[in-house]
Amino acid sequence: MGRTLKTAAAVLLVAALSACTGGTPDPAASPGPTAAAPAGAVNSTAAEPAGQASGEAVSLETGTDVGNGRPASSHDGLMVRRRVVIAVHPTPDADLGALRRQLDRAAAERGMPLSDISPDVLDPVVLEHVVPEVIVALPAESTPEQANELAGLAFGTEGSFAGVEHVHVASVLVHDLQFRIGSADPAALAETIASEGILSDALGNYATSLDGGALTVGYTGPLLSDALVEAVRDGMARGAGVDIGEVELAPRSTSGEGVDLSAEPEPAETEGAHASGHGDSGH
Repeated sequence: MGRTLKTAAAVLLVAALSACTGGTPDPAASPGPTAAAPAGAVNSTAAEPAGQASGEAVSLETGTDVGNGRPASSHDGLMVRRRVVIAVHPTPDADLGALRRQLDRAAAERGMPLSDISPDVLDPVVLEHVVPEVIVALPAESTPEQANELAGLAFGTEGSFAGVEHVHVASVLVHDLQFRIGSADPAALAETIASEGILSDALGNYATSLDGGALTVGYTGPLLSDALVEAVRDGMARGAGVDIGEVELAPRSTSGEGVDLSAEPEPAETEGAHASGHGDSGH
């Protein structure tokens, strides 16, 4: 069956395009670039960012400062990126591990590494329809057409792959951040911070690096409010026994194109929207 591609309403953390494929879409032809390597240069942000409410309590559960709208954030430009994601709507008896392995195999054939990402990056209209347990982010600068092609390679046409009801493809906004703090023993500091749990509570998925006499934390995921970013910096500083100003914040990569959040449309209300997010009651 041919591809059905529909544009969703403006989104919670999401850029303009959101699509649902009834099954998986017909392939598109063009290959795309891979993700840029993490940047080594770091810019300090010791000053309090705009929009932070001083003394305000911050929930550290991942995504809870977002609600149904975009969080107040002054960290944009190269710290905010557009990423294309594939979210699988499985059948009730699906083997989720097998579905993810299918995506990974198809991506490997194209030299396109996939990364885990939180479902919270999706349009709330899609999330009303399904909260996917299988969702992946394509490399930076990948296109929705490439995602459609990848989904088609992994799962074939509608109804041809057991366990897949249909697939959602979306272009979303994510924070792409790097936190860095100097330390004489970065490994011990990472263990101390991990035991406190603030990074897993606030960020969910993140990566750590212990190079160059510093602990570096990389995060790519749902947009964070300024208050939550400061809570992460404060937790890292507390673990190291230093002032919060010692925790530097920078874009995870200095190449490519960033996003000006002030120029982005406000997220649309989901009240009254069709539950599937694509207007096709056949799904």
